[in-house]
Amino acid sequence: MTPSPATKTGGLPSFMPSLLALFAGALFPLGMAPLNWWPLIPLSMLGLFLLLQQQPAKGAFWRAFWFGMGFHGVGVSWVYVSIHFYGGTSVGLSLLGTALFAAFLSLVFFSLPFWLYSRWRLNQLAALGFALIWVLVEWVKSWLLSGFPWLWAGYGFIDTPLAALAPVIGVLGISAVVAISATALPSLLRVPPKLKLALLAALCLPWLVGLGLQHHQWTQPDQNQPMSVALIQGNIPQDQKWDPKHRNSIYQRYQSLTAAQWDKDIVLWPEAAYPVFYHEALEVVSELDIKAAETSTTLISGVARWNLAPGGQDEFFNSVFAIGTGSGMYDKQKLVPFGEYVPLASMLQGLIPFFNLPLANFIEGGDDQPPLLANGYQFSVYICYEIVYPELVRLQSLQRDFLITISNDAWFGRSWGPLQHFQMARMRALEVGRYLLRGTNTGITAIIDHRGQVLSRLPQFVAGTLEGTIYPVTGTTPFQRWGHRPVLIIAFFGLGWCLWRSKPWRRRSVAEQA
Repeated sequence: MTPSPATKTGGLPSFMPSLLALFAGALFPLGMAPLNWWPLIPLSMLGLFLLLQQQPAKGAFWRAFWFGMGFHGVGVSWVYVSIHFYGGTSVGLSLLGTALFAAFLSLVFFSLPFWLYSRWRLNQLAALGFALIWVLVEWVKSWLLSGFPWLWAGYGFIDTPLAALAPVIGVLGISAVVAISATALPSLLRVPPKLKLALLAALCLPWLVGLGLQHHQWTQPDQNQPMSVALIQGNIPQDQKWDPKHRNSIYQRYQSLTAAQWDKDIVLWPEAAYPVFYHEALEVVSELDIKAAETSTTLISGVARWNLAPGGQDEFFNSVFAIGTGSGMYDKQKLVPFGEYVPLASMLQGLIPFFNLPLANFIEGGDDQPPLLANGYQFSVYICYEIVYPELVRLQSLQRDFLITISNDAWFGRSWGPLQHFQMARMRALEVGRYLLRGTNTGITAIIDHRGQVLSRLPQFVAGTLEGTIYPVTGTTPFQRWGHRPVLIIAFFGLGWCLWRSKPWRRRSVAEQA
């Protein structure tokens, strides 16, 4: 007797597994900022793992896809805010663009890898294989198509004992611990009683190690070398930022907020604080340079920069410069797709207004740029999106004294995007053991210490000044020396071992091969 569509999935309607996968994926981002319900992260992973078991490749492909749609539909829903409210695109096209973006990410980072997972038939090693694939997929997110390393599992544990592992194994290592723990839970119900205690102890071990390392400091602040800082949050609405009629009022706001801060060692303005190109603001920059030099202050600010290439072509850079007692210019290396450059621009520009935005054709800066110098110290700088790249921050922070990241998250309004972004910035400070200054236009502006703890912050969507003190540190963290290499080596060899033990190429049925 041929089963009806409603009974092909063990008595459940045929759409139910896809709906469950969508729900499981939607749970994952709730474990991160702003809700921080971190137990939902392993629960979400476990849901996908169970839904994929004993599934043919086609079924696993679609279940993983719907999990990804829930994952990205909730986790990166802030894309809609940017496209619609600030990109001048209609509601319908904005929803379509956001859905297509989520679908693309779901296909690449969930459907394809877990389709392979289902074909490999890892059997008794299915749980370990799933966890290792999850880790490797997160790593691929950091470089494929210029990278989109967003929503890694480890970020949700920034305020748990597992965070103490970040200076050793990085956020990817924490993701590995979480993934292995989540998929190992069903094994507790199946293993013999004598092994239950051993497995439970193994699952608890990373938490115990984290508790033991919570008070260990891999880098030591030099309390004898304090540096006073003031971070300026202008709170310029995005729809006014590049409007010429608001140009003077924007200048006046930043100058007014800075007027009482010239006694500080560092004054930090956010990304593109000047609403014109650098060469158009030289008169103002010169005045500020003289004032900062007179008061022994370094002013650091973001600005858009124009350059005429040797071939006569215009080049645009998203940059940061230091003046006064500081010096240097940094050009952003990691550009935001569809925000600072448009892939396939000749095809997409003109199709949707969002793709025609000004300053959407930036050029990448070089990877060997010198640090900004301020009061005798070296600052490693990251503009907006760059702070979410663990390897970029690790490499550039070597032999540097402080970290700076500037941003303009006004593009994402009151969505979760800025809060997720801030959580990732905290993880970078913790991984490399350096103080981090985070200056933004609308928030979250904050001073973060070498242990990823927020010393002070300004609320979002207010204009204000954040004052504080930071300290240079001595020493390096294990992660700063090794990066994610140990985690990746273990993941690759571990997955290879799973494949070798399971021999999926021998066990695949003739029907599956057909």
